[in-house]
Amino acid sequence: MKIGAMDYVLGKPWTELFDEAARLQFDGVELDLRPETYLETEIWSDSGRRDLRERSQRTGVEIASVCMDGVAGLMTKPDTHEDGVHALADLRRYCDELGAGVILFPMIKQADQSEEEVFTMWRNGFRAAFDLSLDARAKVGMESVGRKGRSADQALAVIEALGSPALGVYYDVGNADYQGFDPIAEIDKLGNHIFQIHVKEIGAEMGEGKLDFPAIFSAIKRVGYDGYLMLETEPGEDAAGNAARNRAFVKKML
Repeated sequence: MKIGAMDYVLGKPWTELFDEAARLQFDGVELDLRPETYLETEIWSDSGRRDLRERSQRTGVEIASVCMDGVAGLMTKPDTHEDGVHALADLRRYCDELGAGVILFPMIKQADQSEEEVFTMWRNGFRAAFDLSLDARAKVGMESVGRKGRSADQALAVIEALGSPALGVYYDVGNADYQGFDPIAEIDKLGNHIFQIHVKEIGAEMGEGKLDFPAIFSAIKRVGYDGYLMLETEPGEDAAGNAARNRAFVKKML
């Protein structure tokens, strides 16, 4: 397994992110997109992707994944549904250029939507995006977000409805516990549908809260997961120090 960090965890802009990640001995990073500015990021331009690849190759730090953040919410709004579909299709191709294997797709539901409505939008949206990017290799991992999240069973229902090997789960052990789910049982249930994993504990430093990380890591190994363990921890006032400490904790668990 490899250890990475989301960009904000390291407290650096993308122009400095890879050097900082290399200095702290991370294997890779996750780039985060915002709905207001995603079209203006380096990912959405040929020259920008070239610059990102150069930084990655120069430092030896992989671009492991890209988080769609609020951009994913475009798909669940009728007036922006097509924008969300095209954003996901384009991003799959861009991730291939960057060497990023996974796209984090937060399962964002509008407040006034029924389960049936949002399920239909996800199913149709994923299918359309995959049809528009048939040659792309980047996989899409759904992440349960928010205070009231989505269970492993709900994620598996979407996966079954699509029947595509490109759709799976980006599992977040901290979110699962915060939402009242059992991360160990869910990891066992999801198995090889897990494409990537966020490691954190909400409201506490890893190893200092209530999460049983030794048991969680045992479950991760038990299902044969061998991908990235991506820090989504708080940077605090000392981003580098906190990131280094959390990396060391994860390394110890391995």
